[in-house]
Amino acid sequence: SYKPKSKVMASISIFDIAGLVKGASTGAGLGNAFLSHIDAVDGIYHMVRAFPNEEIIHEEGDVDPIRDMEIITNELIAKDLQKLEKIKPPIKLMIDRKNDKTAKEEMAVLDRVQEYLDKKIPVREGDWNPKEIEFLNTLLFITAKPVVYLINIGRDEYITKKNKFLPKIAGWIKENGGGPMIPFSAE
Repeated sequence: SYKPKSKVMASISIFDIAGLVKGASTGAGLGNAFLSHIDAVDGIYHMVRAFPNEEIIHEEGDVDPIRDMEIITNELIAKDLQKLEKIKPPIKLMIDRKNDKTAKEEMAVLDRVQEYLDKKIPVREGDWNPKEIEFLNTLLFITAKPVVYLINIGRDEYITKKNKFLPKIAGWIKENGGGPMIPFSAE
């Protein structure tokens, strides 16, 4: 019988982007610095606050999970648009100087990425063929990564399994590409 010589334990590393607020992609809060360092992550846990508590101040002044999810999604899209602005010029140069066939194919993919992002559609929602996916995987767009939505609800709401925001959140997630939604109570 086969006996393994060693065991390698599975591990997961989580990076908290606590400073991600409206305008983070242009320098607001602490988010922009963090966003620059998470290109290589395999996926995103999007934590959403869905509980009222006057002792815990909300950046936007009140609790509105849908608004918050849209803000974060828009910030990630803005960061990908910034990345696109840096990626395109060298490829365009290859097309202009050498009429490079591969560069033309890559630019066509990037133009489609631009179209999706301009419409506020994450890259992961695009209709890509395997060759295009292989190219996109080298670029590490943040919105290409899968998202798990962690919905932080109040303790009592978690126990009773009732929260007024959950149906609206589930609907928003479905309309915006889907993904797992996990309600929990950090309290």
